[in-house]
Amino acid sequence: MKKMLLLAVTALIILGGICAVSARSEKDKDVKEQPVTENILPKHNHTENCENTSAEPVQIICILDRSGSMQSLTEDVIGGYNSFLEKQKKESGTAEVTTILFDDKYEKIEDAVNLNDAKNLTSEIYYARGNTALMDALGKTIMETLGTMAKENICPAKRRVLVMIMTDGLENASTEYSKAKIKSMIEATTKEYNWNYVFIGANIDSASEAQSIGIRADHSANFAPDSGGVRETFERMDEAAKDVRERGKVNENWGD
Repeated sequence: MKKMLLLAVTALIILGGICAVSARSEKDKDVKEQPVTENILPKHNHTENCENTSAEPVQIICILDRSGSMQSLTEDVIGGYNSFLEKQKKESGTAEVTTILFDDKYEKIEDAVNLNDAKNLTSEIYYARGNTALMDALGKTIMETLGTMAKENICPAKRRVLVMIMTDGLENASTEYSKAKIKSMIEATTKEYNWNYVFIGANIDSASEAQSIGIRADHSANFAPDSGGVRETFERMDEAAKDVRERGKVNENWGD
């Protein structure tokens, strides 16, 4: 009797284990089949209304480092950004500009304004200070952009989006977003929504840093931390913006 009882208990344990493995397998399958945006970004359900979202106005988002190490380049950044705006205003089609300045603080100086209404930078607006909280700047920018789109019934996969990052050093001050979280967010918006990202850095290995947060290495570039380097940076940003406005994506050879 005891032997039969032992055999029955053993059989139940084995059966339970098989069921658990099967359940885990189904659960893993479900997770793999979920969009990569699941639990990473605000949920967006594509509906028939999404078809009404046009590619324009293209969203041009500039995330500019203003940390203390940029002190010697402030006038160059001001001039380069203003030149970038003027060039883009001459392009065909419509676009909106969002511009973020970051150090260990986050300041949005333009929020999806019509390109023709975008204001020039001045020394009262752009000046160097603080540390480098790039991950927080990226996380807030992505979440706020998606939040605005949701409120305005804009499909994030239909509207063309270009996020351009300029920094002269490594992350050292973020408290809200980790590099791993940002990598997941960038990969999700790239895969699910076809957003474009470019990364331009000085004093760092830009290709490596770009890849570490989910941006293609060939969509990264280094710039020399001097007047000529800053001027070239904004010329590269102009090239990327033209690509997205004309073709919907950054040129594959942009980083060469």
